[in-house]
Amino acid sequence: MNAFKNILNKLYSEDNGVFAILKAENKLELSALNDLDSALDNAEIYSRVININEATKDSQDLINKYNTLKSEAEIHYNNYEVIENWYSTLKDSIDTLEEKLNAYQFLSDELGIDPKNSESYNYGDRLLLDMQDEYREYDSNYNTISEAMRIANEI
Repeated sequence: MNAFKNILNKLYSEDNGVFAILKAENKLELSALNDLDSALDNAEIYSRVININEATKDSQDLINKYNTLKSEAEIHYNNYEVIENWYSTLKDSIDTLEEKLNAYQFLSDELGIDPKNSESYNYGDRLLLDMQDEYREYDSNYNTISEAMRIANEI
């Protein structure tokens, strides 16, 4: 058995030119094959993990939604950009109307006249209550309105 091993060792030794070349070529081939197998394994991991058609469609959908949102934000902003000024003016009008109604009531009381006999006073009183309700509604929703305006302004 040792004799057989010696013969094989001699055949595949570096001294034997033909077998040494074959041995070296086999090592190169094995090394290249290992590199190729490794590259294939790596490529299989990433191959078709992401479907490019689906990614493109989803990307286009997102762009369309963004453009729609951008358009809606612009419309919202244009419709309500003056809302703060509007309700600030409403608050001033409420204060002025309330002051005038109180002054009328005071003068009516001084003269011994019932202010509720005046159509203008009654209308002003009802209008004041409506305006106050509207302002309270605005005030209670101010944070929502303000946040929407901030978003619309940023888009």
